[in-house]
Amino acid sequence: LIFVLGGRLSAALDGLFSQLRTAFLGLPIVPWLRGFLWDGILQGVLAGVSVALPYIVPFYIILSFLENSGYLARMAFLTDAIMHRMGLHGKAFMPIILGFGCNVPAVLGTRIMERDRDRFIAGTLATLVPCSARTVVILGLVGAFMGFWPALSLYLISLVIIFVVGRMLNRFIPGTNPGLIMEMPKLKWPPLRITVKQTWFRLKDFVVFAFPIIAGGSVVLYVLDKLGWLARLTAWAAPFTQGFLGLPPVALVVLIFGVLRKELALIMLATLMHTPNLGTVMTPQQMYVFALIVMLYVPCVSTIAALRREFGNRRAALVSAGEIILALLLGAAVNWGWTLAASLH
Repeated sequence: LIFVLGGRLSAALDGLFSQLRTAFLGLPIVPWLRGFLWDGILQGVLAGVSVALPYIVPFYIILSFLENSGYLARMAFLTDAIMHRMGLHGKAFMPIILGFGCNVPAVLGTRIMERDRDRFIAGTLATLVPCSARTVVILGLVGAFMGFWPALSLYLISLVIIFVVGRMLNRFIPGTNPGLIMEMPKLKWPPLRITVKQTWFRLKDFVVFAFPIIAGGSVVLYVLDKLGWLARLTAWAAPFTQGFLGLPPVALVVLIFGVLRKELALIMLATLMHTPNLGTVMTPQQMYVFALIVMLYVPCVSTIAALRREFGNRRAALVSAGEIILALLLGAAVNWGWTLAASLH
């Protein structure tokens, strides 16, 4: 549903904003001001509207429906056996599922776990879940330009990594598997008013928090580009971004911005590439590797703050550093494997 609805809405907005760009660039404004307003501010904001919102809105509606229907408790019960393989019980599945909306409440939601060991394992796994911001990158890039199945494969990779990391943490952090006792609420059809209210609250939070950062980030990138500093930075990072990861030279810059919010990585990439139609300026290999790295590397600053609050500076730093290393190594491995497979064909 998210893929189909988001893709159609995104395509419609892209067409509308393409006409808006033509009209705006035809206005009688001095060239430097027109360039600053469009490339420095409007292009980033409109990319946020056309790339991020079409996938976030249906996602929040579906997540709210699941939360208020009473089904999450049943998911906890059904997944209790597999969670025990990671040294947890089914209750840990609830914050992990919430992580698909946002990793911050997912980390805070681990408080439902009884022991510190269980809370830390569940919190670490929750940060590996593709949140709604990462969903924007996966569906807005891989889904939109490569298709449904490549996008789905990224989610499957994420689930495998969560299971493997959970098994490793269970092995190296001492403790026993607890049992599960919880009340099972009745299944019900959520009132439409509550679903709409929750969706609007989450969407408003995204717009109020993210769009000023998107506009500010676009201005910073525009200024850096005009000063020539962006070209120097990308040239310095090119051996790593192009040689090691196989990505465009500007990828390192947008990945750094992505630490603020993950969807910024895609929006800033569209800004620097001067088009939201990234399929025309990136290869499928580059799009897939980029989305994979964004999906796995260090959580956003809000999630890092939540980790620090719940588990302390040391463990928050370890989780963040570990995920950066994991994302870069896995991205390089996929890039190398893809190149090798292409050369064999």
